Amino acid sequence: MHTLNRRQLLALGAVLLTPAVRVLAIDNSNTSPLYVSAATTNENTYFLMGFRHDGGRMQPVFKLQLPERGHHIAINAQRGFLVSVARRPGTSLVLVDLATGQLIRELQVPADRHLYGHGVFSNDGSLFYTTENAFDDTTESSGRLVVWAVQGAGSELTLQRLQEFPSGGIGPHELILMPDGNTLAIANGGIRTHPSHDRDILNLDSMRPSLAYVDRHSGKLLEQRFLPEQFHQSSIRHLDVNTDGAVVLGMQFEGDAFTNAPLVATHARGQQLQLLMAPEEIQSQLKQYVGAIRFDTSGRYAAASCPRGNQLTIWDTHTGTLLKVVRARDNCGVQATDKGFVFSSGVGKLAELDLATGEISEFEGAEKLALLWDNHLVVADTGNSA
Repeated sequence: MHTLNRRQLLALGAVLLTPAVRVLAIDNSNTSPLYVSAATTNENTYFLMGFRHDGGRMQPVFKLQLPERGHHIAINAQRGFLVSVARRPGTSLVLVDLATGQLIRELQVPADRHLYGHGVFSNDGSLFYTTENAFDDTTESSGRLVVWAVQGAGSELTLQRLQEFPSGGIGPHELILMPDGNTLAIANGGIRTHPSHDRDILNLDSMRPSLAYVDRHSGKLLEQRFLPEQFHQSSIRHLDVNTDGAVVLGMQFEGDAFTNAPLVATHARGQQLQLLMAPEEIQSQLKQYVGAIRFDTSGRYAAASCPRGNQLTIWDTHTGTLLKVVRARDNCGVQATDKGFVFSSGVGKLAELDLATGEISEFEGAEKLALLWDNHLVVADTGNSA
């Protein structure tokens, strides 16, 4: 059977299916971290998958069918549930019980909105924030930051839409909560789209991506940083923050195919963006695309996945230099571990990179699931591991 890649699957379009869960028989003594990721099958069905790994072997925990393609998963540890956020131009938020993997409910955004695949909870778990597109708004503030309240418990648990604020630009994608607990950093990708035009870019010549810092209580824009004009087509899409408040950015360049544009940047509040470039011969291999970005546990090193270039890149954010490049076909999801990073791929592979030794350990059993992992990988709990 011919295996479809992620881009080919997109071309087939979404098929709406009734959510169903399969909770798999597992060894409950396994206290390794619980990872969660969205995934797709060759039959163009969409799933949410929870798994642990023990001694290098992947151990599935639950498999929940989704109504449309998922993207990022937000964890609410205080209330014991997660939210799978639909990928652009999806409209669904799927609430799932963390302990059982069972569906709690599915919510829809208003008819004139769509999601961008990302959401984040407040530190106390009482509020949830999403980025959305008010796609009939043709101004420079069509991006929205939407505030939801967490209400109820158990089977009655839900999210109640409260209010919204401008995101600070067009096409807001990932948002993260800063260490102060009050500020949201938002990646405004700068790309205008409309569901009637599929995923076509409607403002390629006038793109103006930005990194915006917004007060989550009032919606006040606290600080905003733009890229240099020659890189105005570098769409800022993904973010992470360390405990010191340093932000790392992953970008996707939408301009000329032969331009060596920066794909990684760092930022500290009150300063300019610092654009990072790999040596020219490597930069050109990254295919102008970062799919996900995450700090390691030390907060100094960052992994930026480049699925189009089949590379996982490791950066020293203190010096701004590229440290390591790992060849990994269609890798995208990445998450920090006590050794380095776990990463997933659109060809069904899962592996861990040991930063100290450079050793890569592939998880046994992942290929038997016949799942094509989506862009993001999250840790739902850390078990009892160090």
